[in-house]
Amino acid sequence: MEKQLLDLVNREREKAGAGKLEWNDRLAQAALKHSRLLDEHQDLSHQFAGEASLQERIGATGVRFNSVAENVAEAPDVLTAHQGLMNSPGHRTNILNPAYNAIGISIVQHGQQLFVTQDFAHILVSYSEKDFRDAVVTSFNKARRARHLRPVDVVTDARLRKAACAQDMNTNQMIQGLPGAARLLVFSASDPGSLSEDMRETAADATIDRMNIGVCLQSGGRNGFSHFWVVVAFYSSAPQ
Repeated sequence: MEKQLLDLVNREREKAGAGKLEWNDRLAQAALKHSRLLDEHQDLSHQFAGEASLQERIGATGVRFNSVAENVAEAPDVLTAHQGLMNSPGHRTNILNPAYNAIGISIVQHGQQLFVTQDFAHILVSYSEKDFRDAVVTSFNKARRARHLRPVDVVTDARLRKAACAQDMNTNQMIQGLPGAARLLVFSASDPGSLSEDMRETAADATIDRMNIGVCLQSGGRNGFSHFWVVVAFYSSAPQ
């Protein structure tokens, strides 16, 4: 039944040009726990008393993600459940949302009724801190090459990593401890290829020739959302 519903969902997405969702066993595990509660309570809800939030339930599976959503339904068969969800604006939006790339589905049968949970997520590539740091640097230097500027030299800086782990946003105080730094940026990201506007502006600065960088993974904790904090100091050999 889960495979049947997955096929129905992906047909809808294909028609809408949203791209097919990949089945994810960990999302399915989270969906199964919730479907069992739907059956136990004989009621539809996204969070029962004593149950963790959706973000916490998905985060507990170890999946790294930056967005999640859930559909629940009760119906006598899979097709009726799917049609009901597609006829509900909010549920339809989740099904067709191009931001999601993965799904887990669980269906628990109780007599003649099915209790359905669909858990959607945008699952992230699993980066180590080094991999993420290297990818940020590659994206930055790619932006420079597009402007016919030479790549910057790169220094991995333990002080900046410590600041990233502390999520220290006091850039004015931090830059005072970095003699010669022309600019300091602090930001969080889950995709190293998507440079912030400040990073793109800095990449266009021909006077910048060195980058010190520190990266720290924030694994999500109770809310489940995973991202990296990044602190970057830029240096210039040009006269100030």
